[in-house]
Amino acid sequence: MAERRCVHEVIGAVAAAHPDAIAVETGGVRVSYGELDARANRLAHHLRAAGVGPESTVGVLASRGPDTLAILLGVWKSGGTYLPLDPELPAERLGYMLATAGAQMVVTETGLAERLADVYDGGYVWTDREREQIAARPATAPEVTGDQATLAYTLFTSGSTGRPKGVQVTHRSLLNLLFSMRVRFRATPAHAWLAATSLSFDISLAELCLPLVSGGRIVLASDAEAGDGAAMLGLVDRHGVTHVQATPAGWKLLIEAGFDHRPVVAVTTGEACPPNLARDLRGRVTTLVDLYGPTETTIWSTGWDVEGDVTTVPIGRPIHNTRVYVLDGNLQPVAVGVVGELFIAGDGVARGYVGRPDLTAERFLPEAYGPNPGGRMYRTGDLVRFRPDGELEYLGRADHQVKVRGYRIELGEIEERLLHQPEVRDAVVVAREDGAGEKWLAAYVVGHEGKRVEQGRLRDFLSEALPPYMVPAAFVVLDALPLNAAGKVDRRALPAPERSALVADREYVPPRTPTEKTMVDVCVRILGVAQVGVRDRLADLGADSMRIVHVLAAARAAGLPLTLRMLLDNETIEDLAVACGDAPVAAPPPLQHTSFDLRRAISVAMEVHAVPGASVALIEDGEVTGIQTYGTRSVATSLPVTMRTPFQAGSISKHVTALMVLRLVDAGTLGLDRDVNEYLSRPLAAPAGSGWTATLRHCLANLSGIAETPAVWYAPTEPVPPLADLLDGLGLAREPGTGFHKSGGQWAVLQQLLTDVTGEPYADLARRLVFDPFGMRDSGFERPASYAAGHDEQGRPLDGGYRLRTAVAGSGLWSTAADLAQLAVEVRRAQHGESTLLSAVSARVMLTEAHPGSFYGLGTVVDYTRPDPEVGHNGETPGYRAMTAIRLGSGAGCVVLTNGESGKEVHKVVAAALRGVATPAAA
Repeated sequence: MAERRCVHEVIGAVAAAHPDAIAVETGGVRVSYGELDARANRLAHHLRAAGVGPESTVGVLASRGPDTLAILLGVWKSGGTYLPLDPELPAERLGYMLATAGAQMVVTETGLAERLADVYDGGYVWTDREREQIAARPATAPEVTGDQATLAYTLFTSGSTGRPKGVQVTHRSLLNLLFSMRVRFRATPAHAWLAATSLSFDISLAELCLPLVSGGRIVLASDAEAGDGAAMLGLVDRHGVTHVQATPAGWKLLIEAGFDHRPVVAVTTGEACPPNLARDLRGRVTTLVDLYGPTETTIWSTGWDVEGDVTTVPIGRPIHNTRVYVLDGNLQPVAVGVVGELFIAGDGVARGYVGRPDLTAERFLPEAYGPNPGGRMYRTGDLVRFRPDGELEYLGRADHQVKVRGYRIELGEIEERLLHQPEVRDAVVVAREDGAGEKWLAAYVVGHEGKRVEQGRLRDFLSEALPPYMVPAAFVVLDALPLNAAGKVDRRALPAPERSALVADREYVPPRTPTEKTMVDVCVRILGVAQVGVRDRLADLGADSMRIVHVLAAARAAGLPLTLRMLLDNETIEDLAVACGDAPVAAPPPLQHTSFDLRRAISVAMEVHAVPGASVALIEDGEVTGIQTYGTRSVATSLPVTMRTPFQAGSISKHVTALMVLRLVDAGTLGLDRDVNEYLSRPLAAPAGSGWTATLRHCLANLSGIAETPAVWYAPTEPVPPLADLLDGLGLAREPGTGFHKSGGQWAVLQQLLTDVTGEPYADLARRLVFDPFGMRDSGFERPASYAAGHDEQGRPLDGGYRLRTAVAGSGLWSTAADLAQLAVEVRRAQHGESTLLSAVSARVMLTEAHPGSFYGLGTVVDYTRPDPEVGHNGETPGYRAMTAIRLGSGAGCVVLTNGESGKEVHKVVAAALRGVATPAAA
């Protein structure tokens, strides 16, 4: 290969030639090639000053956004190699990866680094805290010596020995892939790639770097958008995306979201593409390409342009500078049509596994048939054969490695971890397939001396060390594993998991209504579970974020009016049936608010779910009719909860902020549809030439487009940055009014705006405008002297008792059930024109859905899908769960405050007792 530069040098040359061209679009922000190159250079200088040098491994633990590409390029420009770190991984696994790769530095941001607190003691570079220092660095590239043999990245994959293995890939290998794909796709500056893949998945490098070496454009999905089919589809349509890659599971997600007949080049990758999906997808796109390759040979090694009417999907022919061999057990070539193991050689072959010379020698063998002496070939473990037309056909694995939603999983790693659980004597894990063709994992375990092992403990044990996609959905406890004649585990003889393997802690309740029966049939067929009860949790049945979409599609096809929001907000089939319009089955008779039965039901729920304390307010006919208190403020003190004990109320704080704004609107001080910059002492920035303006209505309705701020919770012993630091540089990341997006940034802006306009501290203003006139004597935005302390899911006290954030307008309220009930009653009165504190016009604006399908008004949740509309809010902060709800017609409602992470279980008991006064539709 004639090209001698490293990846970042090729991209730098493109930036020098076309500095004004757009390189990245994300969250409404556009970054030019020149700006991207300058940002990367500044970070590179900063990393060099922090000690990063040639082949220094730099961990990258960051959210997706405008800085993502600058971080990767900056690491390379400093001479380093990057190690992607997924914040969803267990801390133990992240620590192992950092230690094994020899990471000397981690680039991160506030709110994510805490994942590494107990597993990593190296250096950090903070992209948010050190933004000013980084910006002061030179915009030109540092002088760093390197060549194509330098490492580009280390990426960890599942390992059969119980530990993940880190694949080391050089710039030469990555450039070979990029240049080959540039030719294959005839890449031009007019191309735009959707980038929605996690950095810890190697195919992310293709969608991030291929556009940049070609002068094209990246449309980068945010963390929230990357897992949302509808959101990704919106990005494709709004930004003129021309190329989209996804795993087969990802494509199913996009198709379910409405992807149909778009002029894009589509790529299927990550796992074998089923022929029926290939046929379906081929009819929806301009071109469909299937690409194959292990991480050890740099993303993709072969490819095939999918034809229209296919019965098989071969993996095709080698890309440039790549050689493939199909060999038998003696490493001898087999004839065309004969099955053998695939070996791959050429420029894409990785350096090996970091810190694993034995495994490297086992998997990377001398290339006996190659043109270059000393060359190596990688043993893939994939079974293939050459077809007569010269295309390679994939036929499965020679070992127990599987692909689940594109993730490569060594079943041996899960089995090894299970064998470390003290109660487990033997274990085996297999991949099964559900009715929609999606793979899922099932574990079979044998306990010591025939003892039964509780599956909950097994799931928790695995979750401590393995990523969520490697934790089996089902755990089947056997007396012994079935063996074949050779004395090995007979995997084909393992029984299909029954309901008890997924839902061991719930009594089976059969379906009773037509809706329930339809939903049960859908779950049995789609999730592959033999028996489904209406009170089983869909998550326990294996309905993860991917499979839930298939449940949704099948339910709609069966005529049920389900939405994705309903599936996410309702845990059980029984709940879903009610959400679809069924009357609650065998509803309890009306209960007196002081009845022993309700008190007993709440007490039992608190005991079962480790919730130390609760306060409940009950509302009838628009009036507060009862307050009940339960348990203790803290298990450490055993002091009882009283009617005047404040709890943290989380997002219910937005109720108060909205009322403050609306009362000032009623007074003529503020205009609901005026640009917030007319009121702010430090105006919000908008992209040059955009003409964007955000209004107070936009902010209160989660439509502002204001950029997200770090969602950091601080212990009371920690210094909390001032609000000015949070607002520093905050601007509009997307066009206001065009899309619903819950962002803490907009509530920080409202807090500052209210202070700027009135000259009063926010907490004092809240007392003047809301707490005092509404009779909320025990509420405030400052922690009271006596309060209910927060507790985790096991009922253990939260260290320090509570957590707080810099901006309190969206989450910092301390209140009592009595106060919040009074607030709900007064807002309803205002909606009926019966309040002297808030005009009916403002109340009705507040309680009207501001964006179709969002379930949000102004600072409140609204649900007009019910015959009697309901308003309220849920609130969650570390250690606390809160809920308010009131019906606008009947005036029935409740408030529930709890000081435990599992407090929602108490909410459900109260809602059921009140016969249909349920938690709000969204939080």
